Amino acid sequence: MQQEALLAAITRVLESARRAQHTLTYLAIADAVAMPGPQRIHKTTTLLEILLARDHAAGRPLSSALAVSRTPPYLPAQGFFERARELGLFVGTDPAASHRSLLAELYASDP
Repeated sequence: MQQEALLAAITRVLESARRAQHTLTYLAIADAVAMPGPQRIHKTTTLLEILLARDHAAGRPLSSALAVSRTPPYLPAQGFFERARELGLFVGTDPAASHRSLLAELYASDP
């Protein structure tokens, strides 16, 4: 599957999660879009970072915030926060509070 098709598939998966108001693990997203190996999770996170940048550029809430680690505290990976910081979207020192805020914005938004 080519990159744009995978991005579209991930977008659909994330939109379904947003409507249900729940997060998904990176593995669940990779499985849902049948991400080819090797390095399925790495490929998934790379595409999620592309979506983060696209959402930001379009003025949309960051759908990639719905992707979280499978271990506590169930936050996006460090790369998410680094990319958000590069875009000027995360300036604080509390990733959990920032994540809660991003989720609230997502859950309140219309597609």
